[in-house]
Amino acid sequence: MATPRLVELIDRYRNAHGVSESELARRIGVTRENLRKWRINGVRRLPDRVNLAATARVIGRPYREVLSAALYDTGYLDADTDAPRPYDEVLRDAINVLTEASRLTNQPMRQMSSGQWEPDPDPRAALAIDWAAFVTDALAGAAANAGGIDAILAGRPGSWEAAVVGDALRAAVGHDEWDLWRHRTEPVTVVLHPERLLFDNDASDWFNELDNAEAEIQRRETAVRPGVIYTYDKDPQTLQWAIDEGIEVIPGPPPPLPTDEEITAWQAAQRENPIPLTPEEQAEEDALAALEALRERVEAQHRAELADYGERAAAAVRTELAALKLPVPVSVTVDLDTPWDQAPDSPTLGWTTNAIDNAVAAAVSTTPTPDNLPGTLLERAEAALRREETDHSGE
Repeated sequence: MATPRLVELIDRYRNAHGVSESELARRIGVTRENLRKWRINGVRRLPDRVNLAATARVIGRPYREVLSAALYDTGYLDADTDAPRPYDEVLRDAINVLTEASRLTNQPMRQMSSGQWEPDPDPRAALAIDWAAFVTDALAGAAANAGGIDAILAGRPGSWEAAVVGDALRAAVGHDEWDLWRHRTEPVTVVLHPERLLFDNDASDWFNELDNAEAEIQRRETAVRPGVIYTYDKDPQTLQWAIDEGIEVIPGPPPPLPTDEEITAWQAAQRENPIPLTPEEQAEEDALAALEALRERVEAQHRAELADYGERAAAAVRTELAALKLPVPVSVTVDLDTPWDQAPDSPTLGWTTNAIDNAVAAAVSTTPTPDNLPGTLLERAEAALRREETDHSGE
């Protein structure tokens, strides 16, 4: 079961500030058991408004965001709300928000006879807010969430509108965006795909390691139990390759394959009167089993080295992102399962356009790749097998 959205918002705050679940429940106005049930069973019933308001206040998120999460969890909003809304609908909401902001006021203070200050209760004294500053802050927050000024203007960068908005943003946050990222409101989520990182950073030698190891294991298997190839319908190049690989070449066409009935009869005979292997046959089977174990160890070694590289890169990325002092939660994870050619392009130095991607690219560029490991993948796998055998023998 996926974590409820309301719990996700609460957990982001709890993880960022190190607050215990009991203390957080107390501040929100619910019991610790309530939070536990939300986490395990989901948010089945819409919490009381006072609790939602307290949650928003405690975790520092807008009440509407907390309410939307609770409505989604309880089924009042469905998954379709995750899909992009129509342009006109989003524009209408933006106009409504900016109009609402234009009606906000700042209440001036007045000095009482005691010398203390209090808000002036006269509604005629209210002053309009700095609406232009509000709009500029909103633009900066949206640009920071989108990944930078260039990213948010990418839809039509050559337009006069883009020029005007870009100039306003750069005037507000600096041409190098040095003051942009404090405006971000969305969490930063970075998913590293180690194989894609290696490919995008031209670490191609490591990609060949697994193929080279498999080719050597197949060569050793052929040496233990040479294969057979028949000359019928084979071109000279294929026959020469077979000879080079130690495969037996037999003139003529291959014999006919056994029928299903013959295979079934042979299997039945083996069950009724199993023929023990000769010492030579047993040695051959043991050698092939050892090579299969080596093949499995190579694959495990390959994944372990990939995981280690990914975790070292992730640690470096976290350090680089921490230097940006972003005001939002930052999550850096490693994905080992998505094929490299299906993963998104990695940020690389010289091609990044914002501070977050720059930080990721800089961290990856300084992380040593598996190419720096001693020996070959096959040699490292064999060494690992020997260590395991030594450990087992010492038990």
